[in-house]
Amino acid sequence: MADVVEALRRLFESSWVPFQSDSQLVGKVLQKAAKIDLDRKEKQQDIPARKAQLTPVAKNEHNGGMSIMPWELLHTLGRATVLSGQGSSRALAQHWSCLKYITTLQANYQGRMELSQDGRDPRYHRKSVQAEDLGIAFALAASLRIVQRRHPDYQFQIVDADVALEAGWALRGTEVRSRENTLLRPDYFLVGLKEDQPARLVTVECKGSHGKAVAQHEQLAKASSQVHAVVVGGGDGSAAPPPSLMMATALAGSGGIEMLILDPDGDGVLAVPGERALSLNGPIEELHDFAGIPVKASDGSDDTRPGFYLPPERSEWFSRVLARTSAASLLTFVGDRKGARELLTPRQQARVGSEYALPGTDTVFDTGVVLGGMRFIGTDHVFRFGSQRMEAFSGVLVGLRQLLAEKDLQGYQSALPSVLAVWADRRQEAEAEWGGVIAMDTDGAVLGLRPMGVGQELEYTGPH
Repeated sequence: MADVVEALRRLFESSWVPFQSDSQLVGKVLQKAAKIDLDRKEKQQDIPARKAQLTPVAKNEHNGGMSIMPWELLHTLGRATVLSGQGSSRALAQHWSCLKYITTLQANYQGRMELSQDGRDPRYHRKSVQAEDLGIAFALAASLRIVQRRHPDYQFQIVDADVALEAGWALRGTEVRSRENTLLRPDYFLVGLKEDQPARLVTVECKGSHGKAVAQHEQLAKASSQVHAVVVGGGDGSAAPPPSLMMATALAGSGGIEMLILDPDGDGVLAVPGERALSLNGPIEELHDFAGIPVKASDGSDDTRPGFYLPPERSEWFSRVLARTSAASLLTFVGDRKGARELLTPRQQARVGSEYALPGTDTVFDTGVVLGGMRFIGTDHVFRFGSQRMEAFSGVLVGLRQLLAEKDLQGYQSALPSVLAVWADRRQEAEAEWGGVIAMDTDGAVLGLRPMGVGQELEYTGPH
């Protein structure tokens, strides 16, 4: 039990992750991109379009790094990847794949975050998988901090770009008309919402590596093509990629984990045509668009390049797609797969899996708990940590879930600030009653972990 208590304590121990974002990094990434393009030209391969203007993140928007707890990173990873590669009979343990990193991160003697001995042990972690997973966690945590400083009056949510784009373009299967046109795309969108304002869109590309600095430079060079693959049309006839954050997390540095970040310019406001305000409520139609971005050929004729183009008349549609996809991710995370499916288009629903699953192979949305006077509903899972049985719970306030069940996305967004304020006020009481580690993210989803047999008992509520 002592090892478990120490592991849980470390999950809430903050440490420092430095950011590198300067003109020197821009130069190295542009050099690497030019070399990649030359190699492709010599091999007579297509050269992808890139964001040519790469800029550092303004220092007052990143303050040289971030202080963060491992638990926030694990929570972020679990939420972000819950719709990735799901099937109708996936194993329960996959629901929180982030929990395999419980003992992976720690603070070193300088207070910087680093991989622990467990995190460096190849018996427990494949380097490629670890780099991809932790690259996502660090990138999204850092991105949220940057955009929140940039736009403090907006609520930002993470949206899996593949799932969102699949509402308008087929990315998999026989419907894909041109794989080249859909191959390069960003990993995630951050969507910023504010009452009576257009949605803000930021693309995020998440990379991670155990290699030396040149590996991160190559990753960022590739990212400059991926974030250039989504273009938003303006009401004045213009078209430009949204703002983007390109992130490469270096996991194997001798001084600890470090992040390399660049910030290509862009225009990311999804303006609704006309005078009316954005409405998130209402259905979304599944579209079957051809993936291609309109450009002018060298002779002045109309042409396309690979990517995804959002004309102005689709702004409200895509804003709804983003809000519904984010909400479906939350519901899937708390075990409400049926509710998640109802927010998605048919192609997107394949990400959540079939309505039916083999017994014992899927999450069940049938568990509740009252913490700090707040009633949560969600799903639980029991697993072993060494010799100790552990209990994980993910849930959402009953009131928030009801709004999403009614497809009231506008009501959900309006309720979030009050929910987060109440949680902040009652967090210590809720933690004490839970008896382990538990936290709420900015979307209202809680994730808790504790040894079996401690704290407020979970209630069986029956399937919903």
